Amino acid sequence: MDSFSRFVVINIAIFQCLSLLCLAQDFDFFYFVQTWPGSFCDTGKSCCYPQTGKPSADFKIHGLWPNYNDATYPSNCDSSNPFDRTQISDLVSSMQKNWPSLACPSSDNTKFWAHEWNKHGTCAESVLDQHGYFETALNLKNQVNILQALQVAGINPDGRYYSLNKIKSAIEEGIKLTPGITCNVDESGNDQLYEIYLCVDSSASNFIDCPIFPDANCASSDFDFFYFVQQWPGAYCDTKQQRCCYPKTGRPAADFGIHGLWPNYNDGTYPSNCDPHSVFDRTQISEVLSSMQKHWPSLSCPSSNGLRFWSHEWEKHGTCSESELDQKEYFEAAIKLKEKANLLKLLNNAGIEANDEFYSLESIRNAIEEGIGFTPGIECNKDSAGNPQLYQIYLCVHTSASEFIKCPILPKGKCASNIQFPKF
Repeated sequence: MDSFSRFVVINIAIFQCLSLLCLAQDFDFFYFVQTWPGSFCDTGKSCCYPQTGKPSADFKIHGLWPNYNDATYPSNCDSSNPFDRTQISDLVSSMQKNWPSLACPSSDNTKFWAHEWNKHGTCAESVLDQHGYFETALNLKNQVNILQALQVAGINPDGRYYSLNKIKSAIEEGIKLTPGITCNVDESGNDQLYEIYLCVDSSASNFIDCPIFPDANCASSDFDFFYFVQQWPGAYCDTKQQRCCYPKTGRPAADFGIHGLWPNYNDGTYPSNCDPHSVFDRTQISEVLSSMQKHWPSLSCPSSNGLRFWSHEWEKHGTCSESELDQKEYFEAAIKLKEKANLLKLLNNAGIEANDEFYSLESIRNAIEEGIGFTPGIECNKDSAGNPQLYQIYLCVHTSASEFIKCPILPKGKCASNIQFPKF
């Protein structure tokens, strides 16, 4: 694609320009790309520190790359103007700090910088000469402190997992630009943050909104939707198979309680226990603890403070949504969904009450669908007398965990046409 403006000019002006080797701007914008060195090194291929020593733990410049709006790019545009280190002699110390090579064998970086100029820089000669190209990249690096933006948001290079959305939001908040993010895979097969792409106008003077982003190749979400499952405590307690124990905070209110927020696939299968390194941490939910005790109580025996239940839910299900939600966000999202879907109120408004009476399965389904806007999945169990009773309600949620959606597939609940809504 060719984006430069075409003007009708007299032939003599064209010939004059050609005779002076005028260079027309032949690209649309720049990608300014920074690499996290830890991700470059933590892969199947080795890395070598430059001859100046191990670089600091900060994002490093990969390059300043002319691009077209259709995602293609020019390369190696002027073989007659090869890299010349003498042209950047005043920039070398800053280049060694901010633009080091981690390729093997260890080097003085010249080969890396020559590659960047010869492949990319020569395609920006209409805007920048060789010195200006490298100086501009260094100036751009000084304008955006990506590591600081991440750390302000509590995202640190500590080996932990962070949601892709949280990383993107932190950068947007910190530098007021939406980044492109690419990932690579470590030796254990885990996705890791690799490079950050920002866009710069064709004059190389201003950051801009990106016309197009690179393929992220990150696990933006490795599941298709969530089941948000709420449980009726009266049905949990009144069964043949198990007894129930109230939590240490006392008997819960007669309301549906959260069972879990479960990542699922569209074919009805689901991932589980996805990250053994991410164990449940009570301090992560300190701000929502009182809401958890109210809306997500454990009724299993012996009586508990809920921590074992919540730990199970995070480690089995929550860790499989880390591409979208960190631990704090996972539990907060479930609480917000509970507040958004007041199932008991919807049923009561339709005249369906927890009074040990029998109601048609259809009427229960219709009452919830009318209030939520989507058909729920309904699961039943049997009480101690063998009567079918309303047990769990399944609603489907977008992978962002922020909104209800039509269920791609409903759970296979075994319910009779008329079921009991037991007292609690």
